[in-house]
Amino acid sequence: MQEIITAQQVDRVFLILAIVGPLVGAAVGWARGRRTLQGLLWGMLLTANWLLWRVYNAITDRLGLDTVRNLLVNLALFVTLGVVAGFLAAWRVKRGTTPHGTGAGRGQASPH
Repeated sequence: MQEIITAQQVDRVFLILAIVGPLVGAAVGWARGRRTLQGLLWGMLLTANWLLWRVYNAITDRLGLDTVRNLLVNLALFVTLGVVAGFLAAWRVKRGTTPHGTGAGRGQASPH
């Protein structure tokens, strides 16, 4: 049985996105109001995706694809990253930072 897509093909696509994503993000940020850094940071999520793909593969290669240990280690990794991302998002909302630089946390009334 032949695979529809190989891990090497996925790795190549993720690598291309990791390189192109920050550049496109910076360009879009610049075009939408000179928020180049913010666009670059959004584009860096594709770089983070590639790094997580590499970490996932390293863990899976070391522990085996069909093992409970692999499942638990990857579960712990991604739950931890999700919790950290959630705390950072909540902190950003609490500070009142929105994509447009305004928000209810800066003394402005919320539209809702």
